[in-house]
Amino acid sequence: MSYDAIKADRQLCTGYRKGGQAAKCNGQTYRCTACSTAGCRQTYVDGCSEQAFDVNWKCLKCGAINQKEGPLNFVNRIGA
Repeated sequence: MSYDAIKADRQLCTGYRKGGQAAKCNGQTYRCTACSTAGCRQTYVDGCSEQAFDVNWKCLKCGAINQKEGPLNFVNRIGA
């Protein structure tokens, strides 16, 4: 099964990674249940133009910690 087929039904981040490798992110997206912002999770702040959470699940918009929903549109495809 190809990468594109595995990720096809998931809502992926449409942002771009920052730094020397400015490529499309394609990370899984999550939504903050406190403020409804949605975006990806990165290991450091300002890692993606559409980032919503840091590595500790802190929402970068409202500061809520571990108030996440997602990954959005996740389909378990093991064995598919």
